[in-house]
Amino acid sequence: METVISQFLVHLDILLMMMTRVAGILVMAPLFNTPGFNNYAKIGFAFFVALTLFLAMPASSYPEVPTDLFHFTVTITQEVVIGLTIGFIFQLLFAAIMTAGQFIDYQLGFGIINVADPLWGTQVPMTGLFLQMIGLLFFVLADGHLLIIQVLADSFRLIPVGTGPFTAELSGSIAAYIVHLFVSTFLIALQLALPILGVTIITDVALGIMARTVPQLNIFVVGLPLKIGVGIFFLWVLIPFYIESLNYLFAITLSNVEGFLSIIVRQ
Repeated sequence: METVISQFLVHLDILLMMMTRVAGILVMAPLFNTPGFNNYAKIGFAFFVALTLFLAMPASSYPEVPTDLFHFTVTITQEVVIGLTIGFIFQLLFAAIMTAGQFIDYQLGFGIINVADPLWGTQVPMTGLFLQMIGLLFFVLADGHLLIIQVLADSFRLIPVGTGPFTAELSGSIAAYIVHLFVSTFLIALQLALPILGVTIITDVALGIMARTVPQLNIFVVGLPLKIGVGIFFLWVLIPFYIESLNYLFAITLSNVEGFLSIIVRQ
């Protein structure tokens, strides 16, 4: 016990660097970043996870800690950036789902209707919130929160704390990769919304034909309820498809995290 305590006190700076990476992930990662997860609880959880990983680390693999304040601050900042980026990549999964819901809402005529998100307390698209809740439920059932912790542990194995300073070339590669992820997220959102968008476009075409063949029909009175009804029906029909798509999205997210870590490993 005394050995563990002395080891802890001697290498407190290493534990601090590990804790900053853990805290960075918790700030951005799904579930952990919700206001319902108290900030004090986040700090305590980050300390507990960092301490667990620190004690599991063999003493021979302890990195050299910068002795001057400037380089130590740079190292701490790098750890925060690594943690924030990993958490952000996981968060992009739900950003794609929410964006897909927003596309669907605009097409169904719900663009001006927002509902309160119970997780964030903000106004969000109605269909986006519905799909996000399905995604969060499936994420928890699939042990996604444990997967985040596993990815965190793997990140310390691949990129030990105190890894050399980020070069300008590495920073540019990371920035380019983040832009690529933004584009991919938008395309994934469009793919998720495409079935409903296609159905509503076909409905619009049918309504246009009806308006030309039956001029006395008030298309505005008939069209909006019909589009909403058709959209909701096909959304209900496609729920199994969306649930199945979550497996694909989780795999993409893990691949994106691995891609980010590999960029740093190759420096």
